[in-house]
Amino acid sequence: MKNRLFLIFFIAFSSSFFKAQNNTFSPYSRYGLGDINPSTFAHNAGMGGAYIALKPDSGVARNGQPQAMFINTGNPAAYPYIKYSTLEVGGSYINSKFTGNNSSLNKWSANFAYAALGFPIRNNGGACFGIMPYSNVGYDLKNTEDEAGIGSVNYLYSGTGGLNKVFAGYGIAPFQNRLVNFRKKHLYIDDSLKHLSKGSYKLRDFGSKLLSDLSLGFNANYIFGSIEQTSRIVYPNSLNYNNTYRENTLNLGAFTGNFGVQTAITIDSVKQKGTTKRRQLAQKVKFTFGYFMALNNTFKANYDATVYNYILNGFGDEILRDTVLYKANQKANITLPLEQGFGFGYKKGERINLCADFAITNWSQFIFLDNASSLKDNYRVALGLNFVPEKFAAGNGAFFKKLNYRFGVNYQTGYISVKNTVVSSYAVSAGVGFPVGIGRLSSMVNVSAQYGQMGSTGNNLIKENYWKINFGFTFSDRWFQKFRYD
Repeated sequence: MKNRLFLIFFIAFSSSFFKAQNNTFSPYSRYGLGDINPSTFAHNAGMGGAYIALKPDSGVARNGQPQAMFINTGNPAAYPYIKYSTLEVGGSYINSKFTGNNSSLNKWSANFAYAALGFPIRNNGGACFGIMPYSNVGYDLKNTEDEAGIGSVNYLYSGTGGLNKVFAGYGIAPFQNRLVNFRKKHLYIDDSLKHLSKGSYKLRDFGSKLLSDLSLGFNANYIFGSIEQTSRIVYPNSLNYNNTYRENTLNLGAFTGNFGVQTAITIDSVKQKGTTKRRQLAQKVKFTFGYFMALNNTFKANYDATVYNYILNGFGDEILRDTVLYKANQKANITLPLEQGFGFGYKKGERINLCADFAITNWSQFIFLDNASSLKDNYRVALGLNFVPEKFAAGNGAFFKKLNYRFGVNYQTGYISVKNTVVSSYAVSAGVGFPVGIGRLSSMVNVSAQYGQMGSTGNNLIKENYWKINFGFTFSDRWFQKFRYD
């Protein structure tokens, strides 16, 4: 009961805390809905953001106690593999250097990033709910240009705010006992093959493996928040022109969703040369496959728009001349971009877990306040590795053998086009997972460092080089069991 009350308080506190954060300083957060936040947690950050085919650990050690788990919120098809109640919380620190024409600027911030609780449902299902940022807006730009016949003109742009996401999801592995039941019915001995040919047996065994590891899942997301953007055109050396001020405030609260599929093929034995016998592998090899889709829902948003002209007096105060536009509590449509991705994974025993993602987000179909956008489709490629020397180590030196070492790379073609230049980005990352626990409790501290670059200085654009530290805490245990005896 205490755990439940703590979680309810924590989620309520988190939702109010998100509003006070300044999660980005990027000038490119001016476009679309701002900087889109990754839908995954700290352990994925160390693996370059790869997650589509990533399955959680088995969660059971040799002594029967729960091992440190993790929640893959990016692909809800992984929820059925959550075998213990698992709480994840995390944050990040980012230090960015922005470089333009003969100038540079450093900014940094530290923020709370996410909170989520996952738990099993029956033997073949799992659920999760939590909160995290969806997008962040935070920029303050000034551009001065010389206009013919006018002189110097200042263009000022600023934006604050962002959107948050509350989500709840469910996943199920409907055929998890299919392979066991098939092999019990058709034991792999010669006498059992009189009803099935060898080719038919192998084919049905292969299909049973796919179905046994098949899982489906979905997330229902509620996106909410506000974004305020302003722009000014100022003529500092002329009294013949009125300065212009524009302000747009967006308020959003709408539902959307995403779903995913995962399956795998496990190779646990190999055929011995020159015989029909098979030899069991000391470390099973598993090939995993995943797919996910984030829906391109259309929903109503509220916005306020104001445009007025003004002049500056000798003290720098604004003197209103006329109001050009004033719209309050207006409604218009926003259509999110459709996002799809495929993932492939390779896992050897409990030591090596390699994942690769390829995804596309159709930002060219994005509609903002009934207006088509000029954004481009974004392609994302990610590759990640998780390595554990000895997951079930015990005795002296066991702590270092159970560390999770993570490495990853990520590249995105970009969806923002400025001055006919598409703003691409890349990042490399490395991280460590530190398992800790007292008694029955299993937990892990995940830390990763990420270096990345977005944009370039060509065509008078701005390049961002950043260092980002992600940190997360995973708590996994049997929280909601009912005991027969005290």
